[in-house]
Amino acid sequence: MARFGAKPKISMKRLIMTLLVSNFLTLLCVAQPRTLEDCMRYAVENSIAVGKQEVAVDNDKVNLNSNILKLLPSVSGNTGGSFSFGRSIDPETNSYQSRTTFSNSYGLSASMTLFSGFSAINSIRAAKVARAIGVGELQIAKDNAALNTMSAYFDVVYYAGAVEIAREQLAKGQKDLQNVQKLLELGLKSPAEVAEVEAQVASYDYTLITQQNNYEMAMIKLRDEMNYPADTPLEIETNIPIRLVAPTATLEQVMDYAMEFNPKIQNATLAVRESKLNLSRAKAALYPHITANGGYSTSFYTDMDNSAAYASWWNQFRDNRGSYIGVSMSIPIFSRLSNRFEKRRAKNSLRSSMLSEESTRREVQSEISQAFQQMQGLGKQYVQSSRRVEASQLAYEGISQKFAKGLVSPMELHAAANELMEARAEQLRVRLNYIIQCRMVDYYNGEPLIK
Repeated sequence: MARFGAKPKISMKRLIMTLLVSNFLTLLCVAQPRTLEDCMRYAVENSIAVGKQEVAVDNDKVNLNSNILKLLPSVSGNTGGSFSFGRSIDPETNSYQSRTTFSNSYGLSASMTLFSGFSAINSIRAAKVARAIGVGELQIAKDNAALNTMSAYFDVVYYAGAVEIAREQLAKGQKDLQNVQKLLELGLKSPAEVAEVEAQVASYDYTLITQQNNYEMAMIKLRDEMNYPADTPLEIETNIPIRLVAPTATLEQVMDYAMEFNPKIQNATLAVRESKLNLSRAKAALYPHITANGGYSTSFYTDMDNSAAYASWWNQFRDNRGSYIGVSMSIPIFSRLSNRFEKRRAKNSLRSSMLSEESTRREVQSEISQAFQQMQGLGKQYVQSSRRVEASQLAYEGISQKFAKGLVSPMELHAAANELMEARAEQLRVRLNYIIQCRMVDYYNGEPLIK
């Protein structure tokens, strides 16, 4: 008995340990900084614009199904009943008598459009195109959410680096201040020179505060683009490796791919197709419309005071049956020129969509050309900025050593420190912009934004 009672205790201990380890691992996962892909994926999943467009796509699907069902016959049923109360003269007795009668009827009718100038078919085609446009707009909304988040993310990364640069510069300035204060005690520096260094340190401190504020503002913008809760901590990965190898595709290859598969261009082309179909629908109103219709009906009648004199409900339902079938044609003769005006509006809409398509193609071509040119230029600038940082670092170290020996003024030291800080900030800016433009070229060449 004791042996059997011990096993549940061991099992419970293992369960508790498993839960503790699981919770610990969960906390570790939560504490991990979000990568760029994590932020873009979160933004797409929680974007209000994306959510609205998903609803619009569903409405487009409903509209398509509705237009397809219009090809089916329209069927309706009807029934009604009534009581009649009153007096009438009996021709046999020539006297008034009160009568109460009851009657009811049943009917079933159907109609189906046989020809409407191909309006129904073109409506289905237009609805399909509209749905495709909606799907394209959904993809564009997702891409915009990802692109806006990427831009905000890199702003945060830049200002995080700028804060670190400013913090390091402040530490160097404070060290220089300590050195110059020691030299003042030895009589090798004047109080004025110490004051100059103190002013420089104050300037470095002000720069740090400014960059910290810029960082916080960039984080607010990133939260807004991600639709991230304001009361939930957000930490991102700021150590982003640079890819020195640019995309291998040529500008012509990227341009050819984008002209065919870019969502903006595809939607612009679909919009032209939709306008052409709407023009065909407008022309359909000028053609005759042919409709087939048919029906079935029956009725029942009885005198409530003398029901035995009338056939039963079932017999009347069976014997009073009637049906009809027919074809009708409607020919538009004069509609106050509304059909012709509608046709003209459709032509203008087609012209406008064709101009929009041309404008969209030029816009995308310009975006690709700029992204390609900036990528190539920033790649060269990054190499030069790295050399500038190395040279500025050597220059600052040399001047700092001379300053410690009293060979240069505080102003020269400050100038060298500022040059180094600007060089490092510029290198960071160029590096991040280069990464962005490489990703943009990949995007135009069909690579997904979220990898």
